[in-house]
This record gives sequence, structure tokens and C-alpha cells, in this order.
Amino acid sequence: MAFVATDKNGSEWIFVAKPFREKDCIWFPSDELHDCFELPKGSIRKLIGRELTWTDEPVELKGE
Repeated sequence: MAFVATDKNGSEWIFVAKPFREKDCIWFPSDELHDCFELPKGSIRKLIGRELTWTDEPVELKGE
């Protein structure tokens, strides 16, 4: 399981666990033990078939 989200500035991220909003502009991991990685622009669209914006909730990627 992983989650993708987009910061207010358009940065795209993938998280190991569901993130939370911080400082009205960025997403943070749910705790220090869960990693996150910045993705190249356009990655989220390729993964889920649509764009995400800051106003959208994180989207869970489900494995098979």
C-alpha cells in the first residue's frame, strides 16, 4: 500500500502510509517511521490516470 499526494506548489509525492496536511501547503508522513519520496512531475497522472491538486485528498495505490 502507498499513497500519492501533491503539495500546494505542485510537487508530487509518494508515501508509505497516509500523510497529513501541514502548514497549509505541504503533506507530511503520518509518523517518523514512514518514508516519502518526491516523484518527477507527471508521475501521479501516469499512476492513477488523472492529475491531483493540493485540494485533493491523497490517493491510495493498491497492489495486486
